[in-house]
Amino acid sequence: SDAMYKTILVKQMIEEGAELLKKLDECDVPVRAAAWYEDPEKTAWKLVVVTPAASNPGPLEAYMQIQRAMAGLSLNISLDDIIVMSPSSRKFEDFRRTLEGVTKGALLHPKGPSGVAFDDAYVYRWPDE
Repeated sequence: SDAMYKTILVKQMIEEGAELLKKLDECDVPVRAAAWYEDPEKTAWKLVVVTPAASNPGPLEAYMQIQRAMAGLSLNISLDDIIVMSPSSRKFEDFRRTLEGVTKGALLHPKGPSGVAFDDAYVYRWPDE
């Protein structure tokens, strides 16, 4: 059968994402936006990290910085679960539109450290403009 199975974003993934973001802050990796998003094509949750480190010359540098940050943490999430985007990329523009659709224009500004949960997304940080 090709029924859509909805995978559940587990509390552990939310906590690990928060832990990773905290570590990235400590390592001075600038993160403009970060959110778990359920990719409908892959029926898998991906942690989208929006950072200028992904702009130049490409996303590899950002992945390397994230990998370094992860090295000191014992996480179950891996680089395969992470997608990096540059804040100035078309990819992020599309993602932003998608996410603003998912949240139906709800306030996307998490108050406090925990973030805000939606059906297909969990948002830790979102840019203001």
